[in-house]
Amino acid sequence: MKSEPSGKKLRFPALESNGWQSDFKEYFNKIGQYFKRKETQRRLLGLGTTVVLCLLFLSSLYGERLDLQAGDVVKRDIVAPREILDYTSWEDIQREVERKVSKDASENPENYRVEKTYLYSAEEDFQEIFRMIVENRADTTAKAKDVGILQNLIREETKLDIPASTIRLLMLQEEETLDLIKTMGLEIVGLVMEEGVSSTTLSQAQEKVSQLFLSSDVDAEFEVLTAASEVAQAVIRPNLILDSAKVRTIIEKAVEAAQLDAPKIKKGQVIIREGDVLTDKDMLILEELNLLKKSWNWQKAIGIVILTIIIVGIFYYYIFSFYHHLENKYLALYSTIAVVIAVLGKLLSLIEWPYAIYFFPASSATMLITVLINPSLGVFSAVAYSIMAAFYADFAFAPTVMSLLGAIVGVYCVADATQRSKLMQAGFIVGLANATTMIASGLVLEDTTLLIMSFAGFINGIVSAILTIGVLPFLEILFSVTSPMRLLELSNPNNPLLRRLSLEAPGTYHHSIVVGNLAETAAEAVGADPLLTRVGALYHDVGKLARPYFFVENQRGGENPHDKMTPNLSRMVILNHVKEGIELAKEYKLPDVIIDFNLIIFSSTCKDKLPDDIVQTA
Repeated sequence: MKSEPSGKKLRFPALESNGWQSDFKEYFNKIGQYFKRKETQRRLLGLGTTVVLCLLFLSSLYGERLDLQAGDVVKRDIVAPREILDYTSWEDIQREVERKVSKDASENPENYRVEKTYLYSAEEDFQEIFRMIVENRADTTAKAKDVGILQNLIREETKLDIPASTIRLLMLQEEETLDLIKTMGLEIVGLVMEEGVSSTTLSQAQEKVSQLFLSSDVDAEFEVLTAASEVAQAVIRPNLILDSAKVRTIIEKAVEAAQLDAPKIKKGQVIIREGDVLTDKDMLILEELNLLKKSWNWQKAIGIVILTIIIVGIFYYYIFSFYHHLENKYLALYSTIAVVIAVLGKLLSLIEWPYAIYFFPASSATMLITVLINPSLGVFSAVAYSIMAAFYADFAFAPTVMSLLGAIVGVYCVADATQRSKLMQAGFIVGLANATTMIASGLVLEDTTLLIMSFAGFINGIVSAILTIGVLPFLEILFSVTSPMRLLELSNPNNPLLRRLSLEAPGTYHHSIVVGNLAETAAEAVGADPLLTRVGALYHDVGKLARPYFFVENQRGGENPHDKMTPNLSRMVILNHVKEGIELAKEYKLPDVIIDFNLIIFSSTCKDKLPDDIVQTA
């Protein structure tokens, strides 16, 4: 039988006293206060950055599937994930194409160029022979002994064997005649050799020299012109050489064309079957397909985690030691840049092109840090980002060094940048530094491919500058930070708020300019930021726009409204311009650091500027 309800409510004293609620509230308040502490937020930022970077770096290990070596027996069929050349036959095809094209190119006269040094050498020999003939010329007869001596001298000096009869005949000519013949001979030698002389056309060139001599208008006997032409024919030599750069380009184009018709391994094709023994050519194909990697390397993973912790730890220790005054929003900005750059590096590592990592934007990161925080952190960060590049480049020398030097150059180029055009100029300089680093690395490593691909380093610099310019405004808005470029834009007299100040309160505007100039000089003297100080001073009195004629600098000798007001009301009007200035600055979306100048400049010391009766009443 059920009992009847007594009509009395059940009571729970513990709940009625709300003791457990107050305990929970106090507990959560303590947690909230803990997370609001600057040190706690910094630790969480460091921990979060470390975890995200570790995950990004470790993600590259997940795609490593095959741990195979030449001679291993394959336990399952291996399928090509994409189409590539069949390297088992391509190497032979490539060698044959290169051999044939090289042979054809060497037989084509268009692939030869005139080598000027041979022309200069021929002209020098011709002049030297005539100089010795003039110095040893005879007035009447030339003795055989003298001719023989001169013939030997010519042979020693020029390595040319000129017939004795030719030398004897020329020795008997007047010096004036010899000078005319020499001048004409130099013109003929230059004319013939500039057209190009090969070993097969040498006799034709010499015949042309003879014809030009005999058809000349020089006043000399036929025998003398013939002798002079023999000297000119002797100095003529082949001066066409194979243009190796042009031939190399022809070969490269032929190889590229041959690749289009070369045998291909199709996507989805079984390249190695179960039970096959891996050969060196099989390993080459697996490597080209990015399949020849380990499934998971715990040793490598632990090393990546340790390095990441060390790098992030050193950075935050550096911040705590030398920049403890730095606001947490700048640390959040730094961590965001690091994560974004790491993501871009990861995306580049997924591109199936071995030189994609050379586009890693380390210099963009350091330029952003330099412009938005300071150059010292930018230089310090260059080391961290070069190590980040090394993670994605499998610790290859060239991309690591290029990232380091390019990032440091970027810092120095934008350390004093106040205009966005300076960022583009910095990108050009960084590109040159990157290209030079790649060329130097190619020479050190004896890798000609790096020399050819140095353009990738130059493009890296240009792209980094474009990325910096594009991202900069978003970071300024997202983290409420102000770059020198933004400050310079705010100092423009055509800025809407400054223009309004100059029109509605010209006295205050002029006063702000004077204060800005004085403050800038003072900031330079004490090592503060002169640009920020000057721009902040320009906006420190914008609150006077609410009632411009209540301030003496705008009254222009007219009535002073304060004469008709009570001291308390005057005090309220004067002091209230700070609040109104802050509201107006927010309305015009000025950065927080500029808005703060309304509070900093109008401190308690400003009451000294107020009339005595107002101060006494206050």
